[in-house]
Amino acid sequence: MFFEYLYQSTHVYLFYSRLFATGMATLIAFVAAMIAFQPYINFLRKSNVTSEFGTAPGANEPVMPAGILFLLIITPIALLCSRMNSYVGSALIIYVVFAIIGAIDDIAKVVNKKKLAAGLITKQDYQYKADGISARLRLALYLIIPLVVAILAYKYIPNINGHITIPFLSIHKIFPYLPFWIFILLMTAVIAVMANGVNFTDGFDTLAAVPLITCATFVGLISYVSSNLHWCSYLLIPYIPGVEEVLPIIGATSGVLLAFLWYNSPPSSIIMGDSGAVGLGGMIGIMFVFIKAEFYIPIVGIIFLMEFVSDIVQIGSFKLTKKRIFLMAPIHHHFQLKMKLNPRYAANPFAIKSKITWRFHIVSVVMLVVGLIIFLKVR
Repeated sequence: MFFEYLYQSTHVYLFYSRLFATGMATLIAFVAAMIAFQPYINFLRKSNVTSEFGTAPGANEPVMPAGILFLLIITPIALLCSRMNSYVGSALIIYVVFAIIGAIDDIAKVVNKKKLAAGLITKQDYQYKADGISARLRLALYLIIPLVVAILAYKYIPNINGHITIPFLSIHKIFPYLPFWIFILLMTAVIAVMANGVNFTDGFDTLAAVPLITCATFVGLISYVSSNLHWCSYLLIPYIPGVEEVLPIIGATSGVLLAFLWYNSPPSSIIMGDSGAVGLGGMIGIMFVFIKAEFYIPIVGIIFLMEFVSDIVQIGSFKLTKKRIFLMAPIHHHFQLKMKLNPRYAANPFAIKSKITWRFHIVSVVMLVVGLIIFLKVR
């Protein structure tokens, strides 16, 4: 909104450019996060704000949650640099509400740990309540909120109309239209799966950060291209006017995540937490819907989908057969336990985490490239 005001006041076209606004949002968010992270980490460490059992006050352990700081930086910068429309409003509603739910969960974890330290609850009670909000309530909120937003978005955003794009096929060959309730359920599922998938991936420090950046990059590039009628006609993709306004939100998100990676270069200093993972996951999920790329999540968001599916499959298998398919779920823990059996890594757990994290990051970047090739050219 600030750049729109500058443009209206000065008529300098630079302030109207979405690329300029996105670049500035990225830089401002990065600088703000770099300045704020260290005092924030010091405050949390001094207050012993962590969910880890047995962490002594002042110990040099990663603190939590970074997501609250994400929220305080991304939201105002997104409002500052974006021109408000229904796409921006819907994305921010999902982000803010999901981040607040995650923050409540994070705070509940810390409170329960302090109760344990004070002897008010047993270690067994602490472990039982370690997730903060009950799983049923959290699941209900993660389904009801995106369902409401999906219905409102379908009603008030013209280009959210049930049409979806299919990988490898141009819209001139097939551009399926889903009936209202099927599309609403798909939209709800996309937001919920992404929110939970990012949350599951956040089991290792920084593991979710790079896949979030690659997914945001995909959404940003496609939203920019999809807002230009001539490019859409040439590339045989849907024309979605106004969707480019989400670009500054993506820029702000990427800037904050880059600063988060800076402070989590080994050894890690701060954990993203539910407030960061769930909020950003839900927001990126609804953006995939905006650009009609729901079926590209298995490609670009393959890490998040693997984490989500592995957890669901593990739970379902154990309940039905009392057998586990993976050594441990989500799947990054399966690889972690498997690598512990290798004598090369058995004595160095840090090397195991680092190896898995880097390989997941590389897969994310490669699949970003694959997704862009398929969406823009292989039709």
